[in-house]
Amino acid sequence: MSLRAYWAAYDATLARIRAEKPDTFTALKAILDAFEPPSSGQAFFPDGADDTLADALEEAGWDVNFRDGTYVYYAVHFATHASLAFVEGDLYEGLHRS
Repeated sequence: MSLRAYWAAYDATLARIRAEKPDTFTALKAILDAFEPPSSGQAFFPDGADDTLADALEEAGWDVNFRDGTYVYYAVHFATHASLAFVEGDLYEGLHRS
């Protein structure tokens, strides 16, 4: 994949999250898996650009709470209370630290 194609797919993934507004981890994972398969976690998204997964999640109805920098955060969906943890690109369902 060319660098241009990679960033186009990255942007399209975030746009899809904003448009579809996934309200469960399973729905979010389906979108992320279409971009890149999981690595160590249940789902994966590399981030590393000006537009991030955290930004897209917030716009899709998730409350994002950063810990230990921008590479670790927890998110809870406002309506469904689905939760996830993001750790250096790996996502895990249901993990939430108060």
